[in-house]
Amino acid sequence: MNYPVFSLSPSPSLFVIVLLLFVQVPSSVSNSALFNECSNKFVCGNISADFPFWGTGRPPACGIPELELKCEDNIAKMNINQVAYRVLDINQDDGILRIAREDYLVGLCPPQFVNSTFNPKVFESVEGYTNLTFIYGCMAAPTAMPVPGLFTCKINAVNNQSGYIQAGDTGPGDCYGSVFVPISITDLSPVIIMPDLEQSLKEGFEVRWKVDGEACRECNSSSGVCGIDSVTNQTTCYCLNQSSGSRTCALPGSTPNAAPAIPAPGICLNFSSNQFMKSSSHCLMLHTPWFLNSLFCSFNFILSILGVLDRIKEIFIMFYQYDDGDLLEPLEGGSNCRTRPWE
Repeated sequence: MNYPVFSLSPSPSLFVIVLLLFVQVPSSVSNSALFNECSNKFVCGNISADFPFWGTGRPPACGIPELELKCEDNIAKMNINQVAYRVLDINQDDGILRIAREDYLVGLCPPQFVNSTFNPKVFESVEGYTNLTFIYGCMAAPTAMPVPGLFTCKINAVNNQSGYIQAGDTGPGDCYGSVFVPISITDLSPVIIMPDLEQSLKEGFEVRWKVDGEACRECNSSSGVCGIDSVTNQTTCYCLNQSSGSRTCALPGSTPNAAPAIPAPGICLNFSSNQFMKSSSHCLMLHTPWFLNSLFCSFNFILSILGVLDRIKEIFIMFYQYDDGDLLEPLEGGSNCRTRPWE
C-alpha cells in the first residue's frame, strides 16, 4: 500500500512564475542615458538653457517640474501657475528668468483673468519690481487712484467697458475681473502713459529661481550633469557609466561621493528536496518591494511549519505502521510500508 507524502518542492513552472514576479527588473532609463540627454541644452531662438530647466529634448529628470520650456515657432515659452509666458532671457549665472505674459503682448484687452503668482518654493521676487492690478468691466472708474490710469475694453461682447490700474495686488471689487502682474518700478511715473505701460508689459519682468546651486557646481566640476531625483526631489548628479544617486562623479580609481546605500529588501525562499532521513535545501534570494517583506516572512514561516509537519508524517508512515498491534519494518530503500491484508 502506498501512502502519499506531501511535497513542498516547487515545480519548474512555479519556480519561473515566482522568479518573474519578484526579481527586480533594472530601470529602462540608465544613468548614462540621462547623462547624455541632460547634457543637451534647450535651444530655441536666442534662448538656451540647461539645468534646472527641461523640455524639448530634455526629459523631466533633467530639471525642476515647474521649469518646463517649450519651443513654438522658434519662440521659447513656458506656463507657470496656469499663465502662459514668453521667455525673454535666462541668466543662468545669476539664476534670473525674464518673462512676459503672452496675453499682454498684444495689448491690455482682453487678458487671461489669472494673476501672475509664483510658487515660493521655486521662485522668489527680484528687487526693482512691484505689482500693478488691472481692473476690468467697471460701471465707473474711481475718481481718485494712487496710480492714475484709465482704459476701456470689450468684455463679454460689450464694448467700452471701463477699466483702471491700481497699485498693489488687489481684487476686482464690484468690477468684472482683475489681474495683477509685476512691473518695473523705474517704468512707473506719477502719470501713466498707456503706450509706455504697454511697452513695459512687453519687456516683461524678472523672477529668480531657487535651486541648490552649490550641489550642481560640485556635480559639474566632477564632469557630471545635474538633474532631479524623482524620489527625493533633490538635485542629483548623472555620471557616464556610473550608478545614479551620487552628488558627484567618481574620478578614475575612486568612488563617487554618495550617501550610504541602503540594502534592497528581500526574502530568502527555501526549497527542499526530501529523501529517506536525508534532506537538502537551497536558498534563492529575491529582492522584493519593502511592503511585501512582512507578508513573505509570514509565508516563509508557514512553509517552514508545513515542512516540519511533512517530515513528521513521512517518518511516521515509514517507521510505524500498526496492524493488530504488530510493528512493521520499513521496506529497504523506499518509503512504502509492508502491510498485511485487513482481516
